[in-house]
Amino acid sequence: WIINETLRLFPPTTLLLPHYSSQDCTIGGYHVPKGTILFVNAWALHRDPTPWEEPTKFKPERFEKERDQGSFKYMPFGVGRRSCPGNNLALRNVTLALAALIQCFDWEMDESDQRMVDLTEGEGPVVMHKDKP
Repeated sequence: WIINETLRLFPPTTLLLPHYSSQDCTIGGYHVPKGTILFVNAWALHRDPTPWEEPTKFKPERFEKERDQGSFKYMPFGVGRRSCPGNNLALRNVTLALAALIQCFDWEMDESDQRMVDLTEGEGPVVMHKDKP
């Protein structure tokens, strides 16, 4: 759940692979002519308050009851035939790394330092780097 929530807030890429409109259509009230190149903004999609309650808050527990795999509200690696081919490998590696960190170290808060971790994002089209490292 922690990994899913992290990928929801900080997807590996802001814009997913482009799609090509094969026919005229209407999306969200906008006319999209045939031949238009369309980009899906994963960052905006994952922070949309319509499907996500408190979308800017880190709440891994929201994935406890999330089992809707057919939903398009969560797609950090894209979906369908244009999804990232390394999706499964990436998730397994991150899961193993997180498990090793949890198992090998004792984690505790520094009681004398009450500052929160600064997660202010910098600018960039691919990975959202921290504004100040």
